[in-house]
Amino acid sequence: MNSRRRVWLLLTSTSAVASALALGCGASADAPGTSHGGVDPVSLQPFAPGGRSVFRGGVAASGDGGVTTGDGGAKGSAPTGGDASDAATGGPTVTQPAPMPMISRGLPTYSNHVATPASSAVDADYSTVWRTGHNPAADDSNWLAIDLSSVSIASRTTVYSVWFNEYGYNYDTSGASSYTLPGDFAIEANAGPGGAQPPATGWTVLASTTGNLLSSGANLLDLAGYNWVRFDCTASAANVAAQNTDTSMQWNLYDAHAGNDGWKFGGDSITANSMAHQATNDSFDQLVHAKIANVPAFEMAGDAGWSAATMLSHIDDFLSNFPGLYFGLSLGTNDAPGNDPATYGVNMSKIVDKILAAGKVPVVPTIPYTGEPAHAEIPAYNAVIETLYATYGGKLVRGPDLYSVIYAGRATMFANPTDLHPNATGNAAIRQAWADAMITNVYGQ
Repeated sequence: MNSRRRVWLLLTSTSAVASALALGCGASADAPGTSHGGVDPVSLQPFAPGGRSVFRGGVAASGDGGVTTGDGGAKGSAPTGGDASDAATGGPTVTQPAPMPMISRGLPTYSNHVATPASSAVDADYSTVWRTGHNPAADDSNWLAIDLSSVSIASRTTVYSVWFNEYGYNYDTSGASSYTLPGDFAIEANAGPGGAQPPATGWTVLASTTGNLLSSGANLLDLAGYNWVRFDCTASAANVAAQNTDTSMQWNLYDAHAGNDGWKFGGDSITANSMAHQATNDSFDQLVHAKIANVPAFEMAGDAGWSAATMLSHIDDFLSNFPGLYFGLSLGTNDAPGNDPATYGVNMSKIVDKILAAGKVPVVPTIPYTGEPAHAEIPAYNAVIETLYATYGGKLVRGPDLYSVIYAGRATMFANPTDLHPNATGNAAIRQAWADAMITNVYGQ
């Protein structure tokens, strides 16, 4: 089911992964650290990806970035168990974001260590990655440099940067092993002339991170006056698995001088399964761009077993390292077995308030259908989401109606009728539903 995993890693079949994720096709929730199958990229031995922790890197977003900050939106009744006096008071109201063109695609790219080409970090194929085959160290780092000199000066002033390495399954990999994940790194720039090998000296640090355990990172970079940008990794993540201690990733750069079209999809294992950068090249950004000009920059921030209460305890960290504008909030599958919609409503309202207070736009879909018996209360939780829409009005974007999408396709979207997790067909339907809904509800097309 985890279609994100790359073909070149020789990973196990979709059906095997789906069986692991289903937790025996009868569990009531997807526990963090659950084995999801796969193969060690070097030794071809099985591994079991797990969860992630939080780092506080990143650069705060600047400017309005496609939102207005007035009261916006209608107040209504409070979410179940909530307080209308605290809801919908301040924060952005969504407007249509200007396109944020990708500028890194196909640019000249260089590295000091390569097991797979440096150009694979910036090509159009999400099944390929730059991989070094070399363990980074402070005195012998793994670096990837991109020559920006052919990009117009206006398009490389404010740049939205997203790197990602999604082999650890969850966004927060702290609960288990990661694989070729950068731990200590800096993003640097250089004013040296382009058109040849990258400069040996003169690099300026724009952002740096130590102790990273997340599968992706985003920054807003001021690249005015620079012809080069470089990702320089000096240490792997502390939890990297044996024989996977080198570096690999993909890296997208976007022209953000005219607006902010950055996304983060927070959620549980269903988000982790469906909303990462797909090796099948039907990812959220590609599906959106197939129909309109926008190419949204995005991170997958799904974690197995997470509920609204779990997200509430992490949301401040997730927002602090997110320079984008739109925060997807796909939660409820792991709340439903508790049969407590009121508490779910309170927690979701608190999360939405935090997203708004951070100047971001919350986007909430309905909870997907599942025939797993312990989740029969999902419709009651979706009624809470409907109340959230009424309460926050224009401040809360309606996400896709995932319940209806999966219910309509339930005959083909599960390996077994009582599975908790959709299969590859269901995950593809979730991605398409997100793209279609956002083209209408955010991009206004």
